[in-house]
Amino acid sequence: MMQPNKILIIQTAFLGDLILTTAFFHQVRKHYPGAQIDVIVNKGTESILAGSLDVDNVIPLNKKQIKRNIFKFFLFINKLRKESYDLVLCPHFSFRSSLISWSTSAPIRIGYKESGFSFLHTQTISRPKRGPHEVDKLFSLLWDDSSLYPQGRDRRPIIYLNDSDFANISLKLNRNPAETVVLAASSLWETKRYPEEGFIGLARSILQKTHYNIILIGSSADKSLTKNIYQGLLLDRPEWTERILDLAGETNLQELAYIISKSKIVISNDSSPVHFASAFNIPTLLIYGATVPEFGYSSLSDQYIISEITGLNCRPCGIHGGTFCPVKHFRCMNDQKPDMLFEKFKILQQGTLKTSKK
Repeated sequence: MMQPNKILIIQTAFLGDLILTTAFFHQVRKHYPGAQIDVIVNKGTESILAGSLDVDNVIPLNKKQIKRNIFKFFLFINKLRKESYDLVLCPHFSFRSSLISWSTSAPIRIGYKESGFSFLHTQTISRPKRGPHEVDKLFSLLWDDSSLYPQGRDRRPIIYLNDSDFANISLKLNRNPAETVVLAASSLWETKRYPEEGFIGLARSILQKTHYNIILIGSSADKSLTKNIYQGLLLDRPEWTERILDLAGETNLQELAYIISKSKIVISNDSSPVHFASAFNIPTLLIYGATVPEFGYSSLSDQYIISEITGLNCRPCGIHGGTFCPVKHFRCMNDQKPDMLFEKFKILQQGTLKTSKK
């Protein structure tokens, strides 16, 4: 294949998917060091790519807007066509992303066989739903031979941070100078959320039995959740107000990345904070409910522990989870007791796990 001058990568999925794809961006840059590399992302996620050395231009796509107004979509793809891309790589597998790829008129358009309108790509690669990690599925768009896939640090996400940009958030962190555990209690999907009272129980054990402080994170939509956890902990020990920091809704994506990069351990549902933690190799306790690790979105940190209830014939109940438990018992989360999770946390705290090969 000729060396392309202009490359477009289409990744308009969720924030966590975009973070994982940064490892792919880095490999595309190494593959084609002289090319211009542009990336289409879902509007609202673009700031996580600020300062990236692997991407030249970030193009936000307002998916809500183009759903309401098809004319806006045609304007968007018409503008792309004028860019004259030589190569399009499409890790996102929606019908719309394949259509965007085709609309560029790029002579080479590579995507997945399983994507919607896959016939609009000039080359397709099989993407198994289970088995390989998502980063390896991404690398399959660049390499035919899996033995060539990057390993070690090159397999993890890359988020570029400039410490001088975080003076304000540093002041808040310095209020609690001890080592911190980041607790990410939310998820876009209800059945991927460990119950609120479970997080309170786990955080209580951490505060009672370890020296760690706790930082609660989330979006503005999660403020009621984190407030409940915060207040639930203070009912036990009001003096813990000095050891708990609730930052839900108070950070942008770069600040969130900075907070996680400074933490000692991250505790999260199957959601984007896991991938933030992987970028900085932060030990992670990953709580699975409706989804399963075999989907390929688990931690890439050297030290991590997965907590899940195996042997449930109702699990997984969907690739993303859902808004309610279809069998109404929610055992995949309810059977994971806080004491059980704290035992896993202690193992992670000791730092004696074998280095992850995943």
